[in-house]
Parts: sequence; C-alpha cells; structure tokens
Amino acid sequence: MFKHNDYIVGIVSILLGLFIIAQGEMIEGQIVMSIDPAGPTALPDLMAYIIIIIGVVLIGGAWFVNKALAEKPDKKKIQDMVIEYKAVIYSCLVSVIYAMLLEFVGYLIMTPILMAALLWIVQIRKISKVIKISVTMTAILYTVFAFGLRVKLPLGFLEIFLG
Repeated sequence: MFKHNDYIVGIVSILLGLFIIAQGEMIEGQIVMSIDPAGPTALPDLMAYIIIIIGVVLIGGAWFVNKALAEKPDKKKIQDMVIEYKAVIYSCLVSVIYAMLLEFVGYLIMTPILMAALLWIVQIRKISKVIKISVTMTAILYTVFAFGLRVKLPLGFLEIFLG
C-alpha cells in the first residue's frame, strides 16, 4: 500500500499544513470582528492539522513498509493482507453503491442492506444476527437523525407513503 513516493507526499503534506496554519495566523491578525465564536481560522486550522497527521501517517507507513519489505516476505502474511484488502475494497464498493442509490431507494431500505452487506463482508454470517443488527441499527439511526436532530433523510419511493 505504501510506496517510496509516500515519503515525498508526506513531507509535502506536512509543509502544506504548516503553511495553512501560518497563513491563518496572518489572516487572524487582520480581522477586527468575527461572528464565529471559534474564530475565523478554526476550520482551516483543523484541516491543516488533519493534513499534517496524514503526512505523518504516510511517512511512518512508508518507513514501516520499506522496513518490512527488507525482510523476507512471509507467504501467510501476504495471503492475510490480500484477504484484508478484499474486505476494504468490498466495503468501499458497497458504500459507493449505497450512496448512489440512497436518494432513489431511500434510507429505510438502503441502510439495512448496507449494514447487512458490511456485516457479511466482516464474516458475520448468521442470518438472524445480521437481520437483527441491520434493522435495529437502522431504526436507531433513523430515530436519532429524523426526530432527535431533525435531519430530513431521503425516503426514496417510500415518500409517497411516509411523506
């Protein structure tokens, strides 16, 4: 996953994060009044710190991978990595399909399908358990977002009935 170029990208990410923080400090001194209680540079600073963390992870990951590659590769470790990456790829694929169909099909139908698929990917294969977890979590999340936070979730074709 990590390559030699990740050192360069990691260093550039760290420098970019530091540059954003420095620019924010310059802007903050010029602003007289702001309605944001956190200040005008709160979000850029947060993003800068995230970029710096990503840079550190890239450098650290590249270092560890290069160190591991210097050792003799173990066939069992390689097979475990392939299985692990399959799960990540399948999870990303299922999530993209979920995002594409969410508006049309609706939250109440797509979310249990997404959760069931993710549980299946992580090797939970008992059907009754998958159904219970998927339906319960969907109900809890729907209740929290729709009633607690008053977020209008897409209902898809169910909007005719639940409207």
